[in-house]
Amino acid sequence: MDKTHANAGITIEGVEVVYGTAGPEPVHALAAVDLSIEDGAFVSLVGPSGCGKSTLLKVLADLMPPTQGRVLIDGSEPGVLRRAGRIGLVFQQANLMPWLDIAANIRLLRDLVSQKSPAVGLPLKDEIQGLIDVVGLKGFEGKLPHQLSGGMQQRASLARALALDPSILLMDEPFAALDEITRDRMAFELMRIWQRYKKTVIFVTHSLAEAVFLSDRVVLMSARPGRIHQIYEIDLPRPRTPETRLSDEFSQIVGEINRELYKVMM
Repeated sequence: MDKTHANAGITIEGVEVVYGTAGPEPVHALAAVDLSIEDGAFVSLVGPSGCGKSTLLKVLADLMPPTQGRVLIDGSEPGVLRRAGRIGLVFQQANLMPWLDIAANIRLLRDLVSQKSPAVGLPLKDEIQGLIDVVGLKGFEGKLPHQLSGGMQQRASLARALALDPSILLMDEPFAALDEITRDRMAFELMRIWQRYKKTVIFVTHSLAEAVFLSDRVVLMSARPGRIHQIYEIDLPRPRTPETRLSDEFSQIVGEINRELYKVMM
């Protein structure tokens, strides 16, 4: 992949989002969010339902503008990266095209971006095959989405996002629809893939254990309107292993965030 676009730092300054500003009862989703994320970091957003985690991801992805404040990604506004196809998105549902095989699904966004911006240097065919191998789908390239398990479909969704060679990877509860065993396995796979590509990742989850296991930092947000309540530096050694989850230090960090979460929910 093109290492000049490997990752990007993110600066969020005074971001506020208000829905329904023209209506009688506007909804304040985010209030005065300030956050800096360094290149190649893995950062998780946690907090009560409705605290604006997904809204913040939409602002970062240039899917909606902030009501106030600004976001810079590698010094540019998100729209610059979105138009260049440099923002990777992975959602709770894989959203694969049911009539395309897995290889075609993974190539889809890359090919669309290449048509719009031929000068953009995106991964070549052999690199796409390499991605298929990395996410553990070798031998399933010719299968249709319905022939794969939920976990395998999410692997394809992740490979599709990585095929853009994104500067940042935004993941909105990508494992929430999976059973617990598959979810744990996907967390290990994501960690392995992140270690390989070191993309800047913003990961939304309701699982505190998942957030602590994956992240360099966990950002706890308050109830609506969402604000940054506290940031936890996760100093657990990498690479993380199954033993990491069984360590006293891991349990202590998860317990500390959980206690603070109860406070912001009150």
